Amino acid sequence: MKPTPVTLPPQCAQCVAPEIATRIVGAGETALLAEPLLGLISSRECPGHVLLETLDRVPEWVKAGRVIVSGFHSPLEQQVLRSVLRRKGRVVKVLARGMSEYRPQPEEREPLAVGRMLVITACPPDVRRTTRETALARNRLVLALAAEIVVPYVAEGSPLAALLRERKLPDAV
Repeated sequence: MKPTPVTLPPQCAQCVAPEIATRIVGAGETALLAEPLLGLISSRECPGHVLLETLDRVPEWVKAGRVIVSGFHSPLEQQVLRSVLRRKGRVVKVLARGMSEYRPQPEEREPLAVGRMLVITACPPDVRRTTRETALARNRLVLALAAEIVVPYVAEGSPLAALLRERKLPDAV
């Protein structure tokens, strides 16, 4: 997958630091960024009932035409990605590493090809692995791009909890 520079629409560009906005590259349908994005962010570990409650909301999001932006990294986020794509919904996936070696999952190939998905990153191409630092940077970008945020679960004392406090967002919605 060959990434190309992504120009953020004005409503996104004003929320993202200029030095980050100029580094964003991606593959897929960039027009998705012009939509009001629904941000999804969750801690890696969460109770099963939270996962089920969140998955129950996916059909309503897809039916409403929401574009979901997330890192789709935690197990909950990964399940939401699979559910949205299976329902022909639209997503923006934000990576916490460079794209030079990104290989779409089988379930991502068709959505990328038909314009229902965009994969972006602000990480340099030589960043090959997700680290705590790049994960936090990715989550900051998700929060900056989103017009609305859904936070199904935040582990107490986690880096995500600290990030949400820093952004003055509630720990869970």
